[in-house]
Amino acid sequence: MQPTWVLFIHAASKWWATVSALDGLRTIADLARPQTIRALKGAGTLSAMSPVAISTALPWLLGRGPSLGVLSQMNAVALGNKTAILDRSGRLTFRGLDRMANQVAGAIAAAGVAPGEPVAMILRNGREMAAVILGCQKAGFIACPMNTWARTKELKATLDNAGPKIVFYDTKHTDSVAGAVSGDACLIAVGEGSGAVPGSIPFDEFLGSGSGRPPFPFTRRRGSAKIVIHTSGTTGTPRGAQRDAASSGLGRMAEVLSVVPYQREDVIYCPAPLFHSFGLLTFTMATALGATLVLPERFDPEDSLRLIEEHRATAASFVPVMIKRIVEQGAEVRDRYDLSHLRLVMASGSAMSADLRAAAAEVFGPVLYDLYGSTEAGWVAIATPEDMAEEPRTVGRPVPGTEILLLSPDGEELPTGEVGEIHVKSEMIFEGYTSGDNRPFVDGYISIGDLGRIDERGYLFVEGRADDMVVVGGENVYPIEVEEVIESLPGVTDAAVTGAGDPDLGQVLVAYVAGDTTEEKVIAHCKSELASYKVPRRVKVMTELPHTSTGKILKRELNLGAAARSPAGTDLFSTTEPVVNYSK
Repeated sequence: MQPTWVLFIHAASKWWATVSALDGLRTIADLARPQTIRALKGAGTLSAMSPVAISTALPWLLGRGPSLGVLSQMNAVALGNKTAILDRSGRLTFRGLDRMANQVAGAIAAAGVAPGEPVAMILRNGREMAAVILGCQKAGFIACPMNTWARTKELKATLDNAGPKIVFYDTKHTDSVAGAVSGDACLIAVGEGSGAVPGSIPFDEFLGSGSGRPPFPFTRRRGSAKIVIHTSGTTGTPRGAQRDAASSGLGRMAEVLSVVPYQREDVIYCPAPLFHSFGLLTFTMATALGATLVLPERFDPEDSLRLIEEHRATAASFVPVMIKRIVEQGAEVRDRYDLSHLRLVMASGSAMSADLRAAAAEVFGPVLYDLYGSTEAGWVAIATPEDMAEEPRTVGRPVPGTEILLLSPDGEELPTGEVGEIHVKSEMIFEGYTSGDNRPFVDGYISIGDLGRIDERGYLFVEGRADDMVVVGGENVYPIEVEEVIESLPGVTDAAVTGAGDPDLGQVLVAYVAGDTTEEKVIAHCKSELASYKVPRRVKVMTELPHTSTGKILKRELNLGAAARSPAGTDLFSTTEPVVNYSK
């Protein structure tokens, strides 16, 4: 008779294999849905090679479950010689990318990382980032892309939380990596070797320890095809949000395709960072479609126009602040480049004002799609060019498969037109934070922390963050309304409004403004456009406001000054003015 522990391991392995097969079968069923087939066919992804690619990848789909790694393998079969990535190193085909991903998967395993364990990457956009993500998905390692903009202290906190045995990093970030990595993590350096942290292994040398063959399809330790994306940290320390690949499969991609007309033949220019959920969505969409990605390692507004023209890009993914920088180049610069082949421009990551949307349409044409979502909930709504023409401030209608519930502070469902906290239900909901906690749920709907309303046409409007709302003398004020008024003032390039304690009114509004203006002009403009209680009591004109990598203003840094306000009203602002270099 076999020992109990042997029987237990045998039963557990059979259960795990069954889970993998069930995930794979669910993916096949999802793929077979009429709406999915229609969307994929409309995007040009179904070809004579599709059955061959699917049948070739089937053992991995059933043995290891759905993942981007399986899609990569399918692309290698169906689109082997087509360009997958154009980056600083030139052209890489889908076959070459898949082989690199296999090498990464094998090398990570050879370095002693077990399936289900985290792998960190502090990498700029490029083939290395793509290959590490795909390699992790293939072999069941948890991919943990880190914010390359993070300061050393913040990066250390996220790395300590993840606890990776191996860290891929760009040598342009050596200083922050050297100060953030602790323990005996293996460091893999991408870029100029002379600038690497001592003891690092060059990326190309590391690849040599891995085979170009995919991991064996059937295994008792398949790991987990998961990715951890860190939140923006606009109001606190960034948190790791974990998501399973199965939650964003082809069925979910088809839901986006029903709104945004991506095509397999698209060339997608993507300076949006892949470590952020929007950049990752673009990468996932390109992988699912078999489209070509142009990945610059840094953003430059004029260079973006040049690369769009050079590669005849038909689609682009920008965070709004990038669009703003392009608009600011002026017509004399923009007119040097041919952008006529752009069919769609996707924006996401932070709110876009109606003025910026209009300016973007002047530059790119009526091709802007504005995606609203969150790291925790995935995509929620998409405003199409037609939506924005009808209603300039809307973030669009909910994406098919997504349900939205607006709740009052007392948890009551609110009727059409009333502002409440936005709750979302869909298959894109994340699994939870790596710290073990989660966001609040109500009847299966997750709170994403924003306030909004839905009108009678089904358009969703976001009024700001729930924790941003300022109560001035008993009146609720949503800072986004005041910010939009300030940004409409000539000379203003950026604005952020927060609350500060006040002994008489409880709170008053404080405005931080970047641009060529004065405190007096801002206050006078607000008085002409807003109710008296919405007019900021103080205005600080700065050279530039601090932003995240996706363009969200870091109000927590601004609030360091507001929090220092004394009862007498002195020292309202900090003396330091954080400046962000957007091409960093």
